[in-house]
This record gives sequence, C-alpha cells and structure tokens, in this order.
Amino acid sequence: MGYLSTRALDGLKAYQYKAGGYTMLDRLHAPFLNWATSKLPLWLAPNLITLTGTLALIASYLLSAYYIPDFAGDAPRWVYLFAAAAVVFYTLLDCLDGKQARRTNSSSPLGQLFDHGCDALSVNLLLATIGCSLSIGCGWAHALGNLGVMFIWILAQWEEYHTSHMLYGNEYYGVLECNYTLALVHVVTFLLGPCFWREPVMHYLPIKQLHGWKVNEATIVLMIGLGLYQATCNIVRVYLFDTATLDAKERGNKQLAKGSAAAHFVYICAVLAIGALWLWQPCTELYLCRLQNVGFGLVYALLASHLIMAHMCKEPFQPPNWAVALMTVGVLNKYLHVVDPLPFTLLIDALLLFGYLHWVVVVINQICEHLDINCLTIKPKYSDEPEKTK
Repeated sequence: MGYLSTRALDGLKAYQYKAGGYTMLDRLHAPFLNWATSKLPLWLAPNLITLTGTLALIASYLLSAYYIPDFAGDAPRWVYLFAAAAVVFYTLLDCLDGKQARRTNSSSPLGQLFDHGCDALSVNLLLATIGCSLSIGCGWAHALGNLGVMFIWILAQWEEYHTSHMLYGNEYYGVLECNYTLALVHVVTFLLGPCFWREPVMHYLPIKQLHGWKVNEATIVLMIGLGLYQATCNIVRVYLFDTATLDAKERGNKQLAKGSAAAHFVYICAVLAIGALWLWQPCTELYLCRLQNVGFGLVYALLASHLIMAHMCKEPFQPPNWAVALMTVGVLNKYLHVVDPLPFTLLIDALLLFGYLHWVVVVINQICEHLDINCLTIKPKYSDEPEKTK
C-alpha cells in the first residue's frame, strides 16, 4: 500500500512547473550554467545530478561530525575548506539539474519533488556544518540559528501551497546568494580559524551595547533578523493573495481558505518550536546534541516534503504527525530525564530515519510507476509508429 492515492497521483501527473523569481547573481551565472549543461552527457539523469550534490553535503556533514561532534571546538583547517567546496558544488549542481532535464526532454513532476526533497534534507546538513564552522556549541544560539533558516525555507513552501507562487528571498538576495554566504563563512573559518567566531564582538566593533557578545552569537542574531524580514514578506503575500484567482485545475483539492493557511502556519511554528526546545538546553553527554540535531532535521525534511507533495498533487496537507510525536517524546525525556537521553535519542533517530526512508522510497516508486519513468536514469522513449522502410 502506497502513501499517495490515485487522485493524488493524477493530480501530480497534471502538475506544471512555474519558475520563481531570479536575482542578479542568478542572471550572471546563466551563461556559465548553460555552458556547463551543454558539456554534460545526455545519458546523465537530472535526479542523479541532484543526488550527487546532496551526497557532497552528506560527506561534508559526516566529516565535520567526526572532528566536531557537538558543534564546538577546532577541526583541521582543510575540513572547513572542504565544507565550502561542498556547498558550492551542491549549489551549482542544484542549478544544473533543471537545465539538464529540459535539455534531455526528461522533465517530470518527480524531478521537482526530488529536487525540493533533497533541498529539505540539505537545509539541516548545511546548518549543521555552519554550526561547526561558527563553533557555536549547543544552546540557545544553536537552536535559534536552526530555527531562523528552517522557518524561512519552509515558509516559501507554505506560500507556494497557498498561492501557487514560489519565491525565495527577493530580487537582490535569494538561494544562490544564501548558499554563497554559507560558503564564505566556511572560507573565513579556514583562513582565520574557528577561534575568530568565539572572540568578543567588541574586538572589532567597539559598541558598548555589544559587551559580552561573541562574534558567532552576533552573527546568529543578525541572521535571525534578516530571516524575520523575509518571513514577514511570505506571511503578508499569503494574507493578501486572493485564492479565487486560481483556476479549478490549480486549486484541485487543496485547503486554500485563510483559516487553513493560518492552521498550517501554526502547525509549522509548533513543530519548529518543539525542535528548538530540543536543541536549546546545552548537553553534557558527547554526541547527544548531534543526535538531537539529526532527529530535528529528519522531522523537518519529512514535514517540508509532505507540504511540497500536497502542493504538487493538489491535495490537502497531511503532516507527518507520527514523526512530530516522536520528536516531542524526545524533548520531554530530555527535560524530565525519565530514561538516559543518549540511547533514547539514538532510538528515536533510528525510527525517524526508517520512517523517512520508507516514505521516500515508496513515494518515488509510486510516482515512477504512475508516470512510467525511472528515478535515477533516463528511460528511453519509443515511438508507437511503425518504422518506415526505404
């Protein structure tokens, strides 16, 4: 039994991609990206490009986790340089997959779902490696840093569900700029060392109000401020949007009333708040903070993927309540100390990982079967017309 109904699969089959806004940096990259795409082999599937970029982030994540398990301390300088290279590599491949799909005439709804699903997982991978470069440790700064970026990214998916328009950031600062900023942070750490981020802000900005603040803490607060501005833009656009302007095909069976938008927004905020509570309190046991971060990232990826799928299928949003419940149990145990939190969190992570992978594999198989396509290879298209003889 699959996760998607026949109605959902039919809705997905009728889905049409709508390009979002572009920034100046996007336009500057276009000639290079078009040239790079022209050099790719025609047999290379777009989803394989997406997966390769995500695997680079996973490699960087595992490397930083080995040297800095709890997001504080120093790693060999080359680890930070590798993290910067992985971000740039992932970003460029994320730009190439769609162009390769159009070039090989293999565009499909699965391609966008696979791309955004990998992005949802990559948000946590990117934030975890940035936490290591900033040497942020476990505590309020780590929690708020995750919360700020995750909130912005998933609100863009929420806006697309309710307006059918996808917009990350604005015309000046979007996904490309954000990822390059992350890479720049890694480069700074490579050049100056993680100790730079742990220094008092007043060493560089002699402002009395900043007394007692570290550079990494001030960076997190600045990031939160910028994120709140972008989130406000998402909320205002959804509130002002008239869903009556959507045609019946675009509306489908989605929940588009203002009350539904508010309910979805509250649910998203609640999940992120629970995850932030999991990360808020400093950990004394080695690896516990990392395990909590993994669990939060898996729940977030599932939540975002369900929202993306609901939009593409034109179906009601059905969040992964089981995963949120598991995370909530982990948070309660952390504060109540019913059982040892380290093995208990490891168990929760294992269950979340199994549930996440099961959902991903089953959904991909359902879509491939319904659309008669392959996921990681380009399926040859045969003509129904008999071959003409000379």
